[in-house]
Amino acid sequence: MNTISFDAQIDSLRERLQKAVEVELTTIPPYLIAALSILKGKNVESLQIIRSVYMEEMLHLLLAANTLNAIGGQVCLGKDNIPHYPCRMEFKGKVFRDRVFDINLEAFSKSAIDTFKQIELPEGFLPQREKEDMAQEVVVEGYTLGDFYRGIQKDLTAMVAEFGAKRVFSGNPALQINEEYYWAGGGRPMVVTNLKTALKALEIIIDQGEGTPGHLGDGDHRYFDQPAEVAHYFRFNEIWWGQKYKMDDNPHRKPTGQKFKVDYNAVHPIKTNCTAQDFDGNPQLQILNRSFNEAYSLMLTQLQEGFRGNPKVLYTAIMNGMHKLSPIANQMMTTPLPGDAQGRTAAPTFEWAEPPLGL
Repeated sequence: MNTISFDAQIDSLRERLQKAVEVELTTIPPYLIAALSILKGKNVESLQIIRSVYMEEMLHLLLAANTLNAIGGQVCLGKDNIPHYPCRMEFKGKVFRDRVFDINLEAFSKSAIDTFKQIELPEGFLPQREKEDMAQEVVVEGYTLGDFYRGIQKDLTAMVAEFGAKRVFSGNPALQINEEYYWAGGGRPMVVTNLKTALKALEIIIDQGEGTPGHLGDGDHRYFDQPAEVAHYFRFNEIWWGQKYKMDDNPHRKPTGQKFKVDYNAVHPIKTNCTAQDFDGNPQLQILNRSFNEAYSLMLTQLQEGFRGNPKVLYTAIMNGMHKLSPIANQMMTTPLPGDAQGRTAAPTFEWAEPPLGL
């Protein structure tokens, strides 16, 4: 029998599920920046792929939050919980050596797609690149995100066996986000009230990211009665090769389906990882970046409120929030950085800014 107390074990699980919420949030800004950097009418297939992934990342954040609430935790999406870029991510392997790499806010590029593949790497796949000797900002216990979530599944199962489901799943069911407060894109919410639903919610996150074991598919046809499609890693690999997968393709080989054009030059020439200091000398950019960060911070504040008992604000936070962010980002990406010798343009910094009163 486990000699660690119930309180210590449940606190550890709550911390890891809060980390899961933060990890899912960490992926959304780089995916969004890459998508928005693409020139209008260009890279249509690649843009659709990236959009499909970040919509599902919002679902993953919600599923992790529902699971955290189900075991009596509280979702935090405030100033101290948002990622900072470049974000150095370390995956702590148990069998393989650790994986370490940067996540940048950069334009659609071969480098960006390489990083996205690293984020979504399935179990049993070797990474394309690693970076050593970096001070980590986000540490994930597992060699892949799937490994991380499987660890949570394992410990949840062990705790229920030792202490009983009622004690483990002590959260208020009223805090669960259901389909009434979520749009239909990227799947549907899973209300988590017991071990069975918790395991399924986490399995959806795993399968959509890295695929079902030994297969390309993300499992959506089983979970949501949706057409079969490939998981996130393989979607990014389609961009990498400029070619679609067939559902019976070998996951360890390149896709063999229809080819499509990928043009990494058809992007706004944004500076990677812009900072507020980059906008010194251009009041318009300063105002735009401040407005973007206020809207971003308001969206996170509303998401937190939605997960803490006011689910009606959730739909508004995501839909209105995203719609407000995109035009500001587009305007910044067409504005040259002051005094930049390379002729680069601006991009949002995704920093915390207290929303003005009345928003």
